[in-house]
Amino acid sequence: MAELRKLIVALNEVAVLQAVANLLHDGVSPHDILQCFQEGLLEIGEMYQRGEYYVAGLILSGEIMRQSMRLLMPRLVKEGGAAGSSGVIVLGTIEGDIHDLGKNMASYFLEAYGFEVIDLGVDVPPRVFLKEILQREPDAVGISLLLSSCLEPLKRLVHLIRETYHGRQAPPIFVGGGLLTSTWDGESFAADTAGLGVDYIVGDAYETLNLCLKLTEWKRRQADGGPADLTGRD
Repeated sequence: MAELRKLIVALNEVAVLQAVANLLHDGVSPHDILQCFQEGLLEIGEMYQRGEYYVAGLILSGEIMRQSMRLLMPRLVKEGGAAGSSGVIVLGTIEGDIHDLGKNMASYFLEAYGFEVIDLGVDVPPRVFLKEILQREPDAVGISLLLSSCLEPLKRLVHLIRETYHGRQAPPIFVGGGLLTSTWDGESFAADTAGLGVDYIVGDAYETLNLCLKLTEWKRRQADGGPADLTGRD
């Protein structure tokens, strides 16, 4: 697994795919392999921020992940991770921001567990988000951002959703992209749900997956006449 992470960070596509195939053959859990990818891709993102990788490196890392998912998906399905449809999630990076590494990781994980992901891409204006939300009525909406300058577009989007759904239950809104504790322009910034107006903040792709699984489970309970336990939002 340590070697796989090194290969991922080195962007060695052929070697990564062979390593994934070997690990699966040896009985390693596909979930552990996904965790390894998350760690490797996060390191690539940090290297990009430091100027050690360029946009081409990010694109290649995404392609490596997509190719690897072709190997992982059958095992995930066999283990029940991707059986059936788990729900619909709208994802996108907010207007003014073109970072998508974390969003793409979340998308891969969600799809591996049977979610239908509507990925709007990057630099997405609030009204484009809202149009897709109204058309698809998703189980949750995920908004990604890394730049502090994009906090205002995020707040506009959240306000637009709340205003449009006035009197109705809006889909849960979660945000990710280093907002739990990040450093921008040399200053530490710690986000909270109240300040952003969102329902949840997620730290990585695994937190995103676990949150969406819980949200869809709560929604199914409510549809079956049981309590929709949405307490404990953080």
